[in-house]
Amino acid sequence: MKWDWRPQDPPPPPQGAVGIGPQASRALLRALERLDDEVRESLMLTANADVAVVTGAAANLPWFEGVAYVAPCEQAPSLWLVTTQCPDLPLDLLQRQIARRHPQAPLLLLREPAQIVPCIARCRPARR
Repeated sequence: MKWDWRPQDPPPPPQGAVGIGPQASRALLRALERLDDEVRESLMLTANADVAVVTGAAANLPWFEGVAYVAPCEQAPSLWLVTTQCPDLPLDLLQRQIARRHPQAPLLLLREPAQIVPCIARCRPARR
């Protein structure tokens, strides 16, 4: 299945932050360490070799340049997308097509590098 991406206008409120690649992932983890314990513990965290993902209320997310902000898609709730971009095809159909190959949900769909990240379902409390 091929598609292009378009800007999401207006972007949805973020419910997560993603560090993509080793440098951004480490920067996101360092930013979490600097948060007040109560704020940090309100967040959920997971990571793999390529991506670190933090989810939670927008006001509690670490905000800095170099991370992408994500949210579940209104038309396809088991797909999370970067808040500034969206595939240019019916998202409910895309969600069903992806679910055939990746039944674990929710999934984070990234444009660059193009990948489907199943790690949101594995988020755990962001403790020290």
